[in-house]
Amino acid sequence: MATSAPAHLGLPRRRLLVLLAALGLFLVAVATMARVDAPQAGAQSATCVTATNSQHVDAGRATRTLLTVRAIGSNDYLGLIFSTTTLLQVGPTEWRRVESCPPPTTDPTTPTTVPGGGRAPLTQRYTGMYETDIRLRDHTIYRPSNLAAVTDPMPIVVWGNGACRADGTWFQEFLTPLAAHGVLVIANGNPGGSGTTDADMLIDAVDWAIAENSRPGSKYFGKLDTDAVAAMGQSCGGLEAIGASSDPRIRSTVLWNSGIFSSGGLGGVDKSALQRLHAPVAWFTGGSSDIAYGNAVDDYQRVPSRIPAVIGHYGNVGHMGLFTDPTVERHIVSVAAWWLDATLFGNAQARSQFVGSNCGLCRGTPWVIQSKNWS
Repeated sequence: MATSAPAHLGLPRRRLLVLLAALGLFLVAVATMARVDAPQAGAQSATCVTATNSQHVDAGRATRTLLTVRAIGSNDYLGLIFSTTTLLQVGPTEWRRVESCPPPTTDPTTPTTVPGGGRAPLTQRYTGMYETDIRLRDHTIYRPSNLAAVTDPMPIVVWGNGACRADGTWFQEFLTPLAAHGVLVIANGNPGGSGTTDADMLIDAVDWAIAENSRPGSKYFGKLDTDAVAAMGQSCGGLEAIGASSDPRIRSTVLWNSGIFSSGGLGGVDKSALQRLHAPVAWFTGGSSDIAYGNAVDDYQRVPSRIPAVIGHYGNVGHMGLFTDPTVERHIVSVAAWWLDATLFGNAQARSQFVGSNCGLCRGTPWVIQSKNWS
């Protein structure tokens, strides 16, 4: 006769099997959660974080001024302290605002090669700021916050505002990150100022910067590259820039959304200013809907054959679109830095962004680029 196991032996065995099954399900669940959650958490904690701006400040990814917040390194504006923002870490101490994680990790058009015998390319490695100086009235000065951390002599950029307006902070979202590349930028007008400006104010800025570089006791003493001076401006300010560029100390010029009127007058210049150029010049517009488009094209066609020149049209964003879209504005900060590297420091890799039928900005971007007179 067959016999069965005693009841007191069967119950513990059943309990043991249930416990083992439950443990197995628990381990599967944990493993599944680890596979799903670990990469996302790891990626965000390492390079990309979405959090409130107050959390970014507490973690050292951003700085706070009253209720507004800016990213460390890039100085990107993040909004109010209560907002939620996604930040991408692009350097040891540099965070940049992005739409979502994970963003592209590299820009295929970004030049990284150091030219033979030259200095390292300008990169956004510092935090920018602006201030005024009693020795230079009616101007706003943009510079890296920590001048002691700047390793290379800084090029000098003098800037004319759109509408020839005497508000030195009107274009601060462009000028602050440009200064964060290790550039001294001097804009016409006081912070939040009013009134009008002229090309002579750009020359005043050049005079001041060169004097400060040689003045004992100046915070800029020996820190500026006085052979690397560029004039830039937007719209009417671009006309001021080209007017000032007859000064032999100015080695590079950029007109953003700007071109000389055939009738002359605006910005204090007419087409004869093109004949007084002596250094590379570029016109960058917002495409055919930009009111400056026709004048820029005409200028480019008239520029003397001895002058290296570039003209670029970005999509069809109009007269202010380069500066009102934060993503586009961050991009043109890089374009400005490449132009300075190309024209002031002879960086061949930066020059290849603009020059040639296969130039860097000619491929896979909204830009339509032309160049001429480059040896």
